[in-house]
Amino acid sequence: MPDILAWLIALWALSLVGFPIASSVTGLGRLADRGWAVSRALAMLLLAWITWVGGTLGVIPNSQVGMGVTLLLMAAVSGSLAWRRRAELGDFFRRRWTVVATTEALFLALFAFWALVISEVPAINHTEKPMDFGIFNAIANAPEFPPEDPWLSGHSIAYYYGGHHIAAMLKTLTGVSSPVAYNLAVATLPAMFGAGILGLIYGLLRLGGSRVTPALAVGVGTALAVALLSNLSGALEFAYVRGLGGEGVWQWIGIKGLEPPSGGSGWLPDGFWWWWRGTRVIDTLAESGASLDYTITEFPLFSFLLGDLHAHVSALPFLTLALSLALSIVIASDPPDMNWLTQRPWEFGALALTLGGLAFINAWDFPVYLCIVGMAAALRWISWRSRPPPPALHGPPTPAEPKRRHSVAALARPAGQAILGTMGLAVAGVILYLPFYLSFDSQTSGILPYTGPASRPFLFFVVIGAPAILAAGFVGRAAIDAGWPAGDRRGVGIILAGIAAGVFALWLIGVAVRVSLSSDGVSLADGLVVGRLMLALPLLLLGAASAYCAVVLSSGAGRTQWLVFALALAAVGFFLLGGAELFHISDQFGNRMNTVFKFYYQAWLLLGIAGAVGMYYMLAIRIRQAWITEWPLLVATLRLAWVAVISILLIASAYYPVGAILERTGWTAAGEGWNDNTLSGLEFLRRSDPGEYEAIMWLAESAGPGRILEAVGDPYSGYGGISAAAGRATPLSWEGHERQWRGDDINPELARRRADVETMYTSDNGVEVRGLLRHYGIRWLVAGPRESSAHGRDVGDRMVKWVDEGWLTPAFESSGVAIYEVAGSGGDN
Repeated sequence: MPDILAWLIALWALSLVGFPIASSVTGLGRLADRGWAVSRALAMLLLAWITWVGGTLGVIPNSQVGMGVTLLLMAAVSGSLAWRRRAELGDFFRRRWTVVATTEALFLALFAFWALVISEVPAINHTEKPMDFGIFNAIANAPEFPPEDPWLSGHSIAYYYGGHHIAAMLKTLTGVSSPVAYNLAVATLPAMFGAGILGLIYGLLRLGGSRVTPALAVGVGTALAVALLSNLSGALEFAYVRGLGGEGVWQWIGIKGLEPPSGGSGWLPDGFWWWWRGTRVIDTLAESGASLDYTITEFPLFSFLLGDLHAHVSALPFLTLALSLALSIVIASDPPDMNWLTQRPWEFGALALTLGGLAFINAWDFPVYLCIVGMAAALRWISWRSRPPPPALHGPPTPAEPKRRHSVAALARPAGQAILGTMGLAVAGVILYLPFYLSFDSQTSGILPYTGPASRPFLFFVVIGAPAILAAGFVGRAAIDAGWPAGDRRGVGIILAGIAAGVFALWLIGVAVRVSLSSDGVSLADGLVVGRLMLALPLLLLGAASAYCAVVLSSGAGRTQWLVFALALAAVGFFLLGGAELFHISDQFGNRMNTVFKFYYQAWLLLGIAGAVGMYYMLAIRIRQAWITEWPLLVATLRLAWVAVISILLIASAYYPVGAILERTGWTAAGEGWNDNTLSGLEFLRRSDPGEYEAIMWLAESAGPGRILEAVGDPYSGYGGISAAAGRATPLSWEGHERQWRGDDINPELARRRADVETMYTSDNGVEVRGLLRHYGIRWLVAGPRESSAHGRDVGDRMVKWVDEGWLTPAFESSGVAIYEVAGSGGDN
């Protein structure tokens, strides 16, 4: 409990420090909640950036004192801003205390819920948790930045580790132990994510004229839906366990693990981690059952339940911050241009810090949210240029020429200004995080046309059908208000539809060029073009329709910014989904697995927000078209049918969360109690292998600085666990991940290091072993059951021999795990 209290105090302190900054100088003060919902994320990002740059330059120590002093200086600046605007801020808290209270209540409820879930399964011992834990600890223990790769000593981390740095910063600031801090950080992410969505939806609906209570209610509902609901795979799991559907049905569905004959017992699947299947749905299977198009389709609930501190999860709270800043552009008094650099430098700086931070946290988000900010800027320019001219105060009125607000020419300057501003933000974002790029090593090599099987529409519907249908309905309703492309609107419609068709044509050309240059290694799926015409092209056209509605409504009269912004998010979401059918990032996997993973994850949030706004729009705002009002019965029937469809989709999406959480936690198991609940991620190790646990604690808390040597073995098997948990670099571990991060060019070094580790544990030549230990800067040498298993049972005897020779000293021993100190080794590593 003291750890949880210290953690929450730090988070609330960050909110209080961040709010005056957010509301005063970043543009977030234009939002209905004045930026309160994302002020914590802003302060966290700012503190992380300052301490990271300071640590890189060697002027701010990576310590509790360094973090604390920096936060106090931020608090002083924030306090000065709050004092200057005390009347305004005081009025906000008096009039809108319910907004602040609701936001914090949602934050605390989500934090408490996920902390409770995690306390049932806290172990950091599966999937890629050890990797995340290793990066987290390496950053927390780093004397300077960039931090050393815990599994490739001598190299800096070749991964976008900004989220790990923020979590490690909170660990250092609060003084909470690493095994507990890791899990508290995991519980913090959904809480901040939900609060950010609430603030965004509340702000959008208030712009649309909603009252406070309905806006808050829809905001809370949207936050819970986006963060806690699942895709529709749960409905299939329910049908499978209840024995519904014949053998032919399940063969047609074609999801691994749901093979015919179907059947089961009870109301929940009883397979181990059955909920994993929900993220491996889109996969065309050969007759043999082999995967032809293996993809990953995570969604936030699954990520929170799994508990990895992965980049795409760590980015979620900061995505809502980026969206809030983009919304502030749409409602600014004047459109963004180069004058903002001098007139609103802090606003520009906040955007650059946030967008650049997304690349630092999860590089996949940077270009997507840069485009969203660019769209927001373009739409603000369109609305600004479409404003009515000021009335003449003197002299006879001059007849005004009719504005061609929707013509292609009228859009040229807004597009140009938006592109210039976006390029400026991109450059500024890179400069702010330049040290990261100088040490970053990526193995991606470009973008290639995807020539494999297209996603089956049914499986696509299972994976992201609910938010996509909600958003599509929103676009359809907006199209009615925007009017059909006629007159000067026709050009805009043609241009945007042409962009969608152009993307499809670019894919066709790319496929032709790729095959003509070299057909080796390029396999063309059956029905290559037909499959894309069924799914990719409609998605791209939906994106174009969303953009069209946003452009037309932004240049109209009335308060439409809330619709315009939501439509822009829908446009990006649909283009991401369509793009994943046509192109993929070229990486080591050689397929589109990662592309679908990251693009669908982003689309879940964007379409979820757009769909929630659209549902409110369709139910609360009456259609004002005359030809619609002539058919009131038809309109009422369609509205009722729409509510029924959405209700069914939401109910179907709720089965998986309930079942998955119950299976993960075991709350329904016989004898389940609360006595053994803990947030310590290494409690499992203390019980199962006390010797290794005590060795880790000794290295983490008592041993001097220095690299360690431990055995190299297969990933996901416990190897590399001591270096990860203690935050000490070792020459090599989890080679596959190093290859994923750095590319095949690292292979010779990986092979050499594996051989060197083998030599250091098996050679009887003390001179050779000492030379290698010095070469890798190793101070602490681990000899335990894992080393004996990998390198022979005589490892311990060999250590005794080196002790007798006087250049190895016993430093720790417990339950079969011994650690030796290499004589003459430095402690600077």
